[in-house]
Amino acid sequence: MNQVIKIPYEGESRWIVVDKHQQMIKPIMKYIKYLDQIGRAANTLKSYAYQLKIYWDFLMDIQQNYESMDLNLLAKFMAWLRNPLPVDKVSYMQSTTAKRRERTINLMVQCVINFYDYLHRIGEFEKNIKVALTKQIKRFRHSYRPFLDHTSQNHTLRKNILKVKEPRRAIKTLTKQQLLYIESQDLHIRDQLIIRILLETGIRASELLRLELDDFDIGNKSILIRVSKTKAGENRLVYITAETMNLFQNYLLDFHCIHTWIDRVFFNRSGKYKGEAMTYESLQALIKRLNKRTGLSFTAHMFRHTCATQLYERGMSIAALRKLIGHAHIQTTLHMYVHPSEDQIRSDWQQAMSNDPKEPL
Repeated sequence: MNQVIKIPYEGESRWIVVDKHQQMIKPIMKYIKYLDQIGRAANTLKSYAYQLKIYWDFLMDIQQNYESMDLNLLAKFMAWLRNPLPVDKVSYMQSTTAKRRERTINLMVQCVINFYDYLHRIGEFEKNIKVALTKQIKRFRHSYRPFLDHTSQNHTLRKNILKVKEPRRAIKTLTKQQLLYIESQDLHIRDQLIIRILLETGIRASELLRLELDDFDIGNKSILIRVSKTKAGENRLVYITAETMNLFQNYLLDFHCIHTWIDRVFFNRSGKYKGEAMTYESLQALIKRLNKRTGLSFTAHMFRHTCATQLYERGMSIAALRKLIGHAHIQTTLHMYVHPSEDQIRSDWQQAMSNDPKEPL
């Protein structure tokens, strides 16, 4: 079977996909290298390498070459992801329970589509898979076709015809009690600072790891987010409390200046890359240790959702929250990052009920 192998690279990690003879699978690695060159995050590269490794396993399972890709083969891949058993032993339709969640299947299929789209663009694959899998849908604001509609493309949507319907997932946030419990743990000053910044600012994990000392404005109690995954998130200010800024200064004097020479705020405390910039894997390991210590189940990204929800519940306008979080559109902030807690829902309900005039019938 194919393997994904981790290799060190300039203090971070990179992954290569090799076949059963331990030889690099060139089409995959060419694509991964391209993604690396255009600045995709290390964790994204890892995910794409793993997903394409799974796709290559599928091709080996059905004894097909990657150059034989077409609509039918991609549909078979979707079925195989639901029930990854050899095709000569069991029918795809015999399994009623998917082995992977719908969102995972869609992500893997999209990864494969993007892979072939890249090969097509560089002239190494003849078929345009992306176009073959896309259909155009006309949408109208009214029940009738608007005048001069034939001259406008404003309401034309493109939809992937091979996409599994995903159930709407409830995004989790941390409760006040859970946050207090996490903060009550006996944590190293670096880890205390990480948790407080994630919670108070709602910045992404990738943004946290790229913070440099000069990004902190002590007098203004603010942090400049220079680099972000979106243009809307670049060069924005986020704010922290005086207590957290004091913690940053103590961290700087008592730990940072003594144990490292880099400008990045967060660095590895131990291991082979001690003193070098903290990686996403190191942050994940910290969160995993906190999960084990507290008995809770949370991710670094949950602090972002929790921050947005708490600020909105405390009265921050959605327009200001959008800029703080670094979204391009208010709809993203409102629909994906604001999750009223049960306490908030109950409080709003009680307020609404108290406003009822209760006029007699």
